[in-house]
Amino acid sequence: YEFWRDPKADDNDSAPWRTTCTIITTEARDAAGRVHPRMPLAIPVADYDAWLDPAHEDADELRDLLVTPAAGHLVARPVSTAVNNVRNDGPGLIEEISPQQDTQ
Repeated sequence: YEFWRDPKADDNDSAPWRTTCTIITTEARDAAGRVHPRMPLAIPVADYDAWLDPAHEDADELRDLLVTPAAGHLVARPVSTAVNNVRNDGPGLIEEISPQQDTQ
C-alpha cells in the first residue's frame, strides 16, 4: 500500500492525498478460473503485521508470506458488467446480481 499526494491536485485541495494498493495475482486454480485466468494471492491473518510492517524490507521473506487461497475461500459470483470499465468505482461493483439485473 502507499499514501501519495495527487500531483494534479491544486495546492488548495482539501483532499489531495490518495491511498493505493496492489493486488498480487497468480494463475487461477479453482472456480475463479472459470471467470478469469488470474486470482489474487492472500496473506494469512497471522502474517498481517509482518506484511504491513514498513520496516520489514526482506523481499524474500515477504514473498514467502503470499499464499494461494485454499479451495472455498474465494467465491465466484455474478456481478454487473460495469466492473469491466476502469472508470466505474464504488461498492456496488461487488454486489451479487442475477444475469437479468445487469443494466450497468
